[in-house]
Amino acid sequence: MTEIYGKGVSNGIAVGRISYYSNNNNNIPKYSVTDTAAELKRYKTALKTAKRNLQDLYDEACKRVSKSESVIFQTHIMILEDSKFVGTVESLILDRALNAEFAVYDTAQKIAEIFRSFDDEYLQQRYTDIIDAANTVLEILHPHKSIDIDDKSPVIIAAPELMPSETISLKQENLLGFITNKGSKNSHAAILARTLGLPLITQVKGSLSRFDGQEAIIDGQTGRIVVSPDHNTLAHYRARQRRYLEKQLRLKSQIGLPSVTKNGQKVKLTVSIDNIDSLEVLKNSDAEGIGLFRPDYLFTKRKSPPSEEEQFSVYKTVVKAFGEKRVVISLANLGSEKGISYVDIPEEKNPAIGYKGIRVLLSNKDIFMCQLRALFRASAFGKVSIALPMVNNVDEIEYVKRSLEEVKIELRSKGQDFSQDVKIGTMIETPAAAIISDEISKISDFLIIPANSLTQYTLAMDRENQKLEYFYEPYHKAVLRLIKLVCKNAHNCGKTVALCGELACDVHTTKTLLAMDVDELVVVSSKLLDVKAAVRETDTTNADQILERI
Repeated sequence: MTEIYGKGVSNGIAVGRISYYSNNNNNIPKYSVTDTAAELKRYKTALKTAKRNLQDLYDEACKRVSKSESVIFQTHIMILEDSKFVGTVESLILDRALNAEFAVYDTAQKIAEIFRSFDDEYLQQRYTDIIDAANTVLEILHPHKSIDIDDKSPVIIAAPELMPSETISLKQENLLGFITNKGSKNSHAAILARTLGLPLITQVKGSLSRFDGQEAIIDGQTGRIVVSPDHNTLAHYRARQRRYLEKQLRLKSQIGLPSVTKNGQKVKLTVSIDNIDSLEVLKNSDAEGIGLFRPDYLFTKRKSPPSEEEQFSVYKTVVKAFGEKRVVISLANLGSEKGISYVDIPEEKNPAIGYKGIRVLLSNKDIFMCQLRALFRASAFGKVSIALPMVNNVDEIEYVKRSLEEVKIELRSKGQDFSQDVKIGTMIETPAAAIISDEISKISDFLIIPANSLTQYTLAMDRENQKLEYFYEPYHKAVLRLIKLVCKNAHNCGKTVALCGELACDVHTTKTLLAMDVDELVVVSSKLLDVKAAVRETDTTNADQILERI
């Protein structure tokens, strides 16, 4: 029995035979051609076929997952049609007389390397889109082994890395799960695996080919892989697998049911998102809206801020997807740790308590007003609310509200539509904001408590510091008392309180939070049904007794 570990990025337990697949395209030949015109024609013919194949993959993906997850294949078509990509390939063929497959390979590698150099994990993972798109052309110009699975024998696929096209092209009934050397939770393969309900473990060290054909157990939650398990281990995981599947069935039975406690207390359940990759899946989930969309990724790792049109397009997409359901979008929470080169943000020893959030926006009015205009324009297509990050006093809120009036006047002068009912909420992230939440509630339409931030600032502990992990206590009485205070102050003003972060997702704290009268829990989508089940199993009749320990 051999145990190895990786990073679990898609939950579930699989027991079965490993089938190793090498998708290494590094052995692309390089040679000179004499007839460059014929070679160019060969490339264009392959390109045309590849685009047709990608369209077929898109159609197949739409049947099996969602349009949001499937759109990656249309993105791959756009990559292959990109003028820089095409121009570089054609130049290598015509000007340097190189063979078509090497021209495609070399171009893709150099463009992909730009993405891999970014610090942001989300942007790093976009390099796979470049490689995967190019591979569809290379597979025609220089075919290599494809994933071949015996229809009668479901397997665990092991590979150096999985591309979206490889993941979706496999028959789901033949798959138990995936193991890879490379990848992350933000990769499209990981998103597809979660959508398909299959476990995926990435970042496994060492060659996986040595396990080809062997029986194994993979645990997508812990990242544990057991090869050639003994009888006791196998029996243990078979039992866990049954319990996991039974739990998933119980959770699915919650879909469509109201999020109400046994004694009739209603709590709103919404989801948080950091990008729009899984939008279609979320739209069709049980979420009552987007409780918090942080669009910070639009502003990071670039030489200039996103344009109004770029932001408007993203916000409009999210808002239209949720129709009459509310979408809360935060203003950009910019800081020195996010690599914002186009704003004068000095490098800081402790950026968590430095120049960030509303402090940056109010001193960079062009960026601030640009985002407000995009948000208000998007409000014409649905139900938009705006959240203000890192607020510490009411003057900051008043300044934002005056700026909103300027935006309205500007949009009216241009004849651009926007909703007259855009709500403005304040994010209570610091003890200072929590303590004056009575004053903040008077001039805010709603409050949001990002529990992770409030815990960090209350305990004066960087949650990213591994040495403080033992001391970091999200259930600390000080944090819970501040949450309780905010709820009391907000309700006294007739305002609602939403809570997001790890506390909101932890079913062990659901009863306590409801006893505090938290109005809304903003959770990650994977925890939505777990939290709904916890809500429906809770009775807060004895709320005072529940809160006695606080």
